[in-house]
Amino acid sequence: MKEKDDMDEAPRARQIAATIQDALETSPTGNFTVTKRVGCASCDPGACPECGFLFTGETFTIVHTLKGKRTLSDKAVHYLSHGIVRYQTSYVVHGEPVVVDLNLDELASYLDM
Repeated sequence: MKEKDDMDEAPRARQIAATIQDALETSPTGNFTVTKRVGCASCDPGACPECGFLFTGETFTIVHTLKGKRTLSDKAVHYLSHGIVRYQTSYVVHGEPVVVDLNLDELASYLDM
């Protein structure tokens, strides 16, 4: 059962990323809005190892009328578009790399999916 869930994760992640991008380009409808804020010009957030896309450090904020606010990095949204839900950052805490594990159920709930 776990293997089937893993296979279903990538398409769902891509759908969430597409919904976030669509919400940026359209007028707010439903219970949520998505906005994007420019990143820090002096930071180097890196590049995507899958396609070479250069990250800008932008942040995406989803505001849901009932659930509140959820903020994602441009890296998180971009990785979702590749179907990636778990990735390692360049940060290290207590000698261990920091790993981001995106919860698709939570994100989908903020997007009324």
